[in-house]
Amino acid sequence: MVLEVRGRSYDRIFVGDAENISRSGLFLSAANPPAVGSTFPVEFVLPDNRTSVQCTCRVVWQHRYTTSGRPSVGVGVEFIDLDVAKRALIDQWVKRKLGSNHDSATRSRGVSKVRR
Repeated sequence: MVLEVRGRSYDRIFVGDAENISRSGLFLSAANPPAVGSTFPVEFVLPDNRTSVQCTCRVVWQHRYTTSGRPSVGVGVEFIDLDVAKRALIDQWVKRKLGSNHDSATRSRGVSKVRR
């Protein structure tokens, strides 16, 4: 799952990809992500194409890695002012996504669900 995330940090607009999301934050991969400790507003739409999220984030950690031979930087951000209703919508989306991934993996292994 990859989400496009738009943010603004110190009069600089950036676009990155969120590769992991939860009710408390997300992992953001961007060419020049904000530094640890930075706060900035972000905006993204969940893949359901209905849930628009806008809030302030804080960078809590940074990770450097290599993708296809190119160095990349990702940051873990926490949602600072995301309201309870949006957190619940993110939770619901994550649970649906995890459920569909589990169902797909189960079908691909030839295992069927058994009701008890």
